[in-house]
Amino acid sequence: MQLHEKIFELALKRSFFFPSNEPYGGIGGFYDYGPVGVLIKHKIENLWKTMFIKSEGFHEVETSIITPEPVLEASGHVASFGDPIVECTKCKTTVRADTFVEEVHYKMHGERWDGKLESLDKTIEESKIKCPKCKGDFGPTFMFNLMFKTGIGGNRLPAYARPETAQGIFTAFPRLFKNHGTKLPMAIGQVGRSYRNEISPRKGLVRMREFTQMELEYFFDPESDGFEKFGKVAAEKMKIGINNKKVELNAKELVEKKLAPNEIMAYFLVREWEFYKKVGIKIEQMYFRVLDANEIPHYSKGNIDMEVETSFGLVETIGNAYRTDFDLSQHTKVSGKDLSVFVENRRIMPHVVEVSMGVDRLFFCILEHCYRDKTKEKDWEWFDFPPIIAPYHVAVFPLMKKDGLDEKAKEIADRLRECGLDVAYRDSGSIGRRYARNDEIGVPYALTIDYDTLEKDTVTIRYRNDGKQERIKISECETVIKDNIMKGKVAI
Repeated sequence: MQLHEKIFELALKRSFFFPSNEPYGGIGGFYDYGPVGVLIKHKIENLWKTMFIKSEGFHEVETSIITPEPVLEASGHVASFGDPIVECTKCKTTVRADTFVEEVHYKMHGERWDGKLESLDKTIEESKIKCPKCKGDFGPTFMFNLMFKTGIGGNRLPAYARPETAQGIFTAFPRLFKNHGTKLPMAIGQVGRSYRNEISPRKGLVRMREFTQMELEYFFDPESDGFEKFGKVAAEKMKIGINNKKVELNAKELVEKKLAPNEIMAYFLVREWEFYKKVGIKIEQMYFRVLDANEIPHYSKGNIDMEVETSFGLVETIGNAYRTDFDLSQHTKVSGKDLSVFVENRRIMPHVVEVSMGVDRLFFCILEHCYRDKTKEKDWEWFDFPPIIAPYHVAVFPLMKKDGLDEKAKEIADRLRECGLDVAYRDSGSIGRRYARNDEIGVPYALTIDYDTLEKDTVTIRYRNDGKQERIKISECETVIKDNIMKGKVAI
């Protein structure tokens, strides 16, 4: 069984995630998060907000999901937001042409086609690539728009479920600029749902039709593309993929070699590298890929993606783009409203560096990277989540459900919840089995309430990774647990 198959199996059993609307058979590309998974997902999102918005003094918004058609016409989504599709002439199965060709032939990035449908048709014909279901022939490649279309009100004004959260930020920019200081640079971020009507969603959370994005738009004066804090991170090293080769470079070298278009993007790359390490992605299995000139949009001056190694192969999880003034200029043109701003006695159209992260793909990568198989010491599968994103910070177990042990355990659990900790409480099964179940969902600590607790006001704290235990006072529980979380301590 491959690792992703184990992950899917564990996800179903342990309430990480599962297909939406299961009684009706489910529809591909839609997943629900269970009680365990949603806690991890929210912690990932909250850590992102802390690192990319709150600690930087940036602004957070929450914009509308349903987007009128003119907005997405201006952004180019109505005309060109699509994938190349081929349909089997025999069984009518449809597949995304570029990624399908990649998987069965090139074994390389699906984006690396020249943008011409004829080139995909030629490759399919010359390589004799057939339908994966019936081995029939494919018809000619055509483009399929990925947006979910809807209508607003009784007259059904054309609109779409947003394909990205970014456009809501761009249309809100003039008001936010006016209301929050009329100064550049200004950064605006949000965490929210986006929608893409994928033809053949697969690989679980890796390719979904409804997913969560964490996006930041950094607006700045194009005549000043430096970053105030860049000096603090200039020496930080990262793994960089260039022309199919991986090298280690620091942020300063990325800018000097013109691999990153400016200090702004290089700064955020460092922050992303740090963020990924914090949430449990293995350094040796992640890198930033500098996109080739033929891969970036016409309006961009540089794109750098994060790619993570998984049992599915490489998965793109972050997109960084220098979008120039494209979006604001397009919305000015289509709306008829000037989105430029007046700064330091001159009117300018701000440029934008965008940081866009997918939560769901990252969640899946974390599950794979933090998965630990059975050993002699632990006869069960478990997850080595960093404490900062573990579903529960601590579990509380009474040794037995009698003699007041369960009442004391519930009292301690309630006290810890009041202190802001996520607490799992279990009082059934052997204490060993409860420890195992705790490990299986990645909870870093467990408190056991026994008879000494009643006599001496102490509890046993067990550490997930090595199973070792120590005795601490009840009054110290909150401090010890929070201190361990901050330090990432999961073993004695």
